[in-house]
Amino acid sequence: MGADIIKVESAGGDILRHLNLTFKAGVGSWFVSFNRNKRSIQLDLKRSEAREAILQMAAQSDVLVQNFRPGVMERLGLDYPTVRECNPRIVYLSISGFGAEGPYAHKPCYDPVIQGMSGLAFVQGGQEQPVFVRMAIADKMTSMNAIYHVLAALVAAERQGIGQEIKLSMIDSLLSFIGPDSMFGHAFIPDDEFRYLSMSRAALQPMPTKDGHIIACAATDDQWQRMCSAIDKPEWVEQYPTPADRASHVQEIIDDINTLFPQKTSKEWLTIFEAADVPCGPVYTVCRGARGSAACIQSDFCRIRPPGRRPGARSECARQIQRDPTGDPAPCARSW
Repeated sequence: MGADIIKVESAGGDILRHLNLTFKAGVGSWFVSFNRNKRSIQLDLKRSEAREAILQMAAQSDVLVQNFRPGVMERLGLDYPTVRECNPRIVYLSISGFGAEGPYAHKPCYDPVIQGMSGLAFVQGGQEQPVFVRMAIADKMTSMNAIYHVLAALVAAERQGIGQEIKLSMIDSLLSFIGPDSMFGHAFIPDDEFRYLSMSRAALQPMPTKDGHIIACAATDDQWQRMCSAIDKPEWVEQYPTPADRASHVQEIIDDINTLFPQKTSKEWLTIFEAADVPCGPVYTVCRGARGSAACIQSDFCRIRPPGRRPGARSECARQIQRDPTGDPAPCARSW
C-alpha cells in the first residue's frame, strides 16, 4: 500500500535470513517473499543509543509494530507510554502468541503450536486424526488482523489527533478465523443435538476423477438438485433434501462420490457441472494454481530484482492497483 517500512533486526539478523531450504546468493526464499518493500537496520536494543534511535524513528512514524514476548518492551524502555511521549499520534501494535496475560503469556510460540491449541488440526483431519495446515496460517491470519486493526487506528488518529495501543495475539486471531463456520455445531446452548456436525466432513472433500481431483459445492437446495440431476443421482434429492440431512449422511455421499467420479476425467465432470451452473473447479497443485487462468488474469505474481547481486524472485499480492493516489504507476516492489 506504499508504506515506507523500516525493519529493526537483531545482531544475528531476522531468523528467516537463515531458516530456509532454498537459497540463492545467500538469500533465502522465505526472507525474499516476506520482506519485499522493507528496509532493514540492525540494532542491539539493550544499548542506550539503540533505544534513542528507535525513539527518534518513532517520533517520525505513523505505526510501530513489535512482537516480543509481553514485558520485553517495558524492560527496554520502549513500551507504549514511553513511545507515546515522543509521538502522541502513533499507532502501537503489540503481537504475541497468547496475549499479555494468562499462564501462556510468556511462553515461546510458533505457528504449529497455535494450530494445535486452536483446534484447527481437528477441524482439518476430524476427531480420528488431527492434521495441520501445511503453511503458516496462524502467522498469516494474525498479520491480516494486524492490517485492518492498524488501518482503523490510523483513521481514528487522523480524525481525533491521537494514536492508540493495539494488543493482538495469534491464538485469538486463529480462533476468530476458524470459529464461525468450524464451530457451527456448537453455536446453540445446549449443543448436544448438533455437536457431531463438522465442516471438516461436510463439504470440503476433493472429488477423485479419472485423472486428478475436482471440487464441486452445492450449498443451496437448488444447487443440490441441479448437481444430483447432472450426475444422474435424482434419488439423492429425496434421500437428502436439506443441508442437515446431507451433513448427517455425509460419509455415505462421499463413498458414493468416490465410486462414481473416477469414471470420468476432471474436464468431463467440470463441463457437466458448469452446464448445470454448479460452483466447481479443478484441484491444482500450488505451481499449477499459480499458472492457472485466474492467477494470470488477476496478475497477482510479479518478478522482483533486489539491488546488488541478489536473484530475481516471484512474489504475490492480493490486489491490483493501477495507479497510486499521486497519479504515478503503482510500484510492484521496492528494495530492502
